[in-house]
Amino acid sequence: MARERNANERPILNPALRLIREPVPRPVTGRSPTEAQVRSERLESQRRTLVGSVRAMRVSPPALHAGRFHFRIRMFEDSLAPTYLPKGIFGPRTHTKIVAPIRNGYLIESSLEALAVLEAEILSSDAVDARVAISRIEQLGTQSASDVLCGKSPDTLWLHALNGEVGKLFTVWLAPFSESDARDAVMDRLFSMTGESRIRPVFGSVSVIRGGAQDSDALHISRLPEASSLSQAARIYRSRRVAKLTLDVADEASLSVLIASGASYRIDPVLPLRVQDLPPSSDPERPFPVEDWHPTVAVVDGGLNAKSYKNMQAWEAPSLVSDVAANFPHGNRVTSLVVHGHAWNKHLKLPDLVCRVGTVQAIAKDGQDEHSREKFLSYLREVVEAHASECKVWNMSFNERTLPGDEVVVSEIGHGIRAIAREFSILPVVSIGNVDSHGHGLVCPPGDCEASLTVGGRVSVDGFPDGHCSACVTGPGPDGMLKPDLSWFSTMRVIGGSIVSGSSFAAPLVATLAAHAFHALKNPTPDLVRALLINAADQDVFDRRIGWGTPATEQMPWVCADESVTLVWTATLSKGQAYYWNDIPIPPEMLHDGKLIGRACLTAVLAPLVSELASANYFSSRVEVALQTESKPGIFKNLLGTMKESVTKELDARSELAKWHPVRRHSRDFKKGVKLSSSTMRVYARVFVRDPYQFEDEELEQPQNVAFVLTLRAPTGDVYSSMTVRLGQYVESAVVAQEVSVDA
Repeated sequence: MARERNANERPILNPALRLIREPVPRPVTGRSPTEAQVRSERLESQRRTLVGSVRAMRVSPPALHAGRFHFRIRMFEDSLAPTYLPKGIFGPRTHTKIVAPIRNGYLIESSLEALAVLEAEILSSDAVDARVAISRIEQLGTQSASDVLCGKSPDTLWLHALNGEVGKLFTVWLAPFSESDARDAVMDRLFSMTGESRIRPVFGSVSVIRGGAQDSDALHISRLPEASSLSQAARIYRSRRVAKLTLDVADEASLSVLIASGASYRIDPVLPLRVQDLPPSSDPERPFPVEDWHPTVAVVDGGLNAKSYKNMQAWEAPSLVSDVAANFPHGNRVTSLVVHGHAWNKHLKLPDLVCRVGTVQAIAKDGQDEHSREKFLSYLREVVEAHASECKVWNMSFNERTLPGDEVVVSEIGHGIRAIAREFSILPVVSIGNVDSHGHGLVCPPGDCEASLTVGGRVSVDGFPDGHCSACVTGPGPDGMLKPDLSWFSTMRVIGGSIVSGSSFAAPLVATLAAHAFHALKNPTPDLVRALLINAADQDVFDRRIGWGTPATEQMPWVCADESVTLVWTATLSKGQAYYWNDIPIPPEMLHDGKLIGRACLTAVLAPLVSELASANYFSSRVEVALQTESKPGIFKNLLGTMKESVTKELDARSELAKWHPVRRHSRDFKKGVKLSSSTMRVYARVFVRDPYQFEDEELEQPQNVAFVLTLRAPTGDVYSSMTVRLGQYVESAVVAQEVSVDA
């Protein structure tokens, strides 16, 4: 987003530097199953157990769709690594197919005829890959209602779901059959249930169009009644194998019939989107900025009707909710923080940043103008498409309430916003959610959006960020997602002088900073801005309550002090290759008696492959990174990043090292010094992929984007000038309208 620097902006003395050195790739070969991977002590007992389960399915088969059905396998805890994907049993040999990951296992597609072949293979196969698989599969069986409902009961779902026109609203994720005949049969079953008045399609899609009777240039929302969720899903499902839809289910008995039909992989209740409302006080308002050069943040909230902020409104989208129903108080408060939160909160240590706003009136007061996620996401996509080129940061200070059991799966709205963000290259900044007596106390959707900066709350002590705000929920997110990413003050003064608390009011502080990062950088991407802010946060290790902490506690993340230097760059990495950025000099200011001193932080953010079923194994790719130096000729040791996630047991690596989370951040204080035998370092990175059966070959072979940020800091000395001279032609200013000029 190149642009001219405004005359009112102060010049940056030491801008972050963009590394323009190309990495050196080296091929890495995969491994085939070996005899050592067979758990021989349980092989024969598992043959008997699994054969018994297959025979039970042959006697009492589940619901069939064109002769096809799904069953589940659960792996032993020591067998969850992608290395042990049980291809030795499920594949062409047995006329079965692995179609999706589930929690601690896989979903298998089969026919009744294939079960006899599968039984014989399990009973007698002596192939190495088959014996590895048999010895590592713990259980095998059909899907239960609990599986489809993610561990929740039908009456719990019915109680909490939004009201529809005839019953309650549910999101149905269709069973991911690989055979087109089976997918056709699934749709036929749903159309049949429609004819029986058990379910009713929801007309949820909208389109933002130009034109109208009053103003031919104005944008308006046009509803598309001719395209119901059922017919839309049918088109997507028949071509792409994975689809979801919103259904109005008539009654609890019909919900039970839908669950038992075998048509769904997962069923979720549609829950209301909520924001926190507090009564205003009468404190006098603060002065309002009038400049129009500031970056813009889109505020997806209850709208804006405070006239005093209209001069800072860059644009206004057509409203999804009516003025009567819109939650204007919340929208006004969030807007006031986006525009100039520091002006309302002089008692807090906040950067003096101002933003304009784009207003997206989409959140209603409780109990009014509630809509399906399909409708909301359809609307949001239309608005983002219209404004993504001019507005890269989208503040979303709203959340769904949660139910116990939801902590395992990624929400429909979080997954949907992720898809929009990736398609249009925007950065959502999302509140993590507030504590609710009915919830599970963890990340509230859409805080589980992979592509977002999810923001938690902190209290202040003497104006500085301190501990966790107890009004805000905590992480982690589903499937090992490290959320929140960042946190900031969550008790704030807003328009009118109200004192309000909640994660809704921490998110705008991060959104404003992110917008200015886009404004400052030459070639920003959403992931590069995410990496820059996460890299600048004040915590050394991830804390599930406050994430990586608060950025910009001393200076802007794109500005370097004399004693530090920040390098930023992006790259596309292919699986099966290890990449090395070689010959990064170690600043002499960080050396003392042959030891490395000071501090370093390396952050990498991957745009990952994800499972479109938004359930277990959500992240289908991961990135491994490290900062290394040569200890002996040809032997390198890690200065940052241990890469233990590749050798630790899979469950431990997921829970303790967040193995598959797409953000890697490694920081270290070299307080005692690290002995060195080289004057240079290198950055290593490699991308890994799991569950490849979910993707087309071209998707798997597509290089994946990674953003990198590396900060080096010495106790004293001009590290910035030193590194700029040594890197020479391999760096340039990462900031707009800045020139790096050092007298060598």
